Amino acid sequence: MRTAILNLSAALSTLLLAGCSFTTASGLSECETSAECGADMVCSNNFCLPQPAGCEQRFGDLGPDAVQIGAALPISLSTAPNTGKDASEEAGLRAIRLALGEINAPGRGAAGKKLALTVCDTAGDKDITTKQVQWLVNEKKIVALLTAGSSQTQTAADITLPAGVLTMSSSATSPELTARDDRLNLLWRTAPSDVIQGKVIANLLLNDPAFNSAQRVGILYLNDSYGSGLFEVITEQLNLRGKESKAQRYERKTPDKATPLSQIDGFNPDITVMVGFEDDVSGFIELAATSTNMKASDGHRWFFSDSAKDAALLKNTKVRSQIAGAYGTAPSQGAGQAFNAFRSTYVSEYSGEDPSRFSFTSHSYDSMYLLGLAVAYSQGTTNAVTGPKMAEGLTKVSSGTAIQLTSGNFTLAATEMAAGRAIDVEGASGSLTFDAKGEAPSPIELWQVDLAEDDFNTIRNVPPPP
Repeated sequence: MRTAILNLSAALSTLLLAGCSFTTASGLSECETSAECGADMVCSNNFCLPQPAGCEQRFGDLGPDAVQIGAALPISLSTAPNTGKDASEEAGLRAIRLALGEINAPGRGAAGKKLALTVCDTAGDKDITTKQVQWLVNEKKIVALLTAGSSQTQTAADITLPAGVLTMSSSATSPELTARDDRLNLLWRTAPSDVIQGKVIANLLLNDPAFNSAQRVGILYLNDSYGSGLFEVITEQLNLRGKESKAQRYERKTPDKATPLSQIDGFNPDITVMVGFEDDVSGFIELAATSTNMKASDGHRWFFSDSAKDAALLKNTKVRSQIAGAYGTAPSQGAGQAFNAFRSTYVSEYSGEDPSRFSFTSHSYDSMYLLGLAVAYSQGTTNAVTGPKMAEGLTKVSSGTAIQLTSGNFTLAATEMAAGRAIDVEGASGSLTFDAKGEAPSPIELWQVDLAEDDFNTIRNVPPPP
């Protein structure tokens, strides 16, 4: 695709120099905005060109002067984009769109710049992600990319970081991201590393009266950077304290759930930590309820990580009896003024849907707002917007004047950033005190399944352990 576009661009230059109409020669149409192009086409370099499957959604300001932002999100549940939606990822996208709309509202903007967002549905597929991100970087000329999930963020970063594109994830928690070679400091995340969540889970299993009576701990974990990262932290902590555990990995969306499940069933755990996404989690629990000793009626309990905190889990009638009263953890959604303002607006905008019923919605909201502040800094200090300069701007949001990152405060925050002054941002997800690696620590929420209310109840927020 890239080679074809390069050849096409070369042909365009030749034709224009010769005084020939490119539109006549190739059948493609000239354009100023993508709105002038047909379906499955996008305006690039003033001509309507094909776009990759899954990249049809565009939001924000579609004018030629808008700052181009991309998003590569696993919205679909299969490798064919748009064939079935991930409710949690859709909620995250709604949060991103909410922040984008507030940034672009009349009379606002980021130092005079409006933002355009092109969303690509990766369907959680590495090859699709690679093609889409290459297109966003090379053809859309994005200055920043929003991502979700550890593995997809790793895949995207292989493309964006060498190209100087700022990359911001709202839900990539793998400790592997901390170790990436990122000399321009282009990789950021509003979600905390799973070093924090893993230690909290282990401490609960070891010390909390609600869990420490369990003698045998099973761990079923997704075989990717997210699942492996959590597994390693949890088991290291359990082993240090002598807690007996048995772990088994599995592949994403595997049709063979019986084999990995049997390994844990043979261990006869009192409680099993399930590290995975809702669709896989539901599949394992359905199977366990009919073919193993890991049933609620036998005293077995489940403990979930953040990716299972999805309203779809509560709607699955085949698992409800097995998860009644079950606990889980997730990075805290926040509890201050910024979170309350975000939650109120989100509920009003999206027909009463509560963003707290999903993990990382406030982190998604903050990620878009942070890009808006970074654009303001880059534009205000250099009269241009680039990924490296935006990354420099993000180093200015963790000290200085304290500002709650709300819709009403964005203009003040953006004005300070455009002037090159540091601010201390409190986001909807909580404190955004970033370290030198572009990471911010966060409390971890302990939540519990409440079937009577058909909801996830927050029990308490656990501070980051040392």
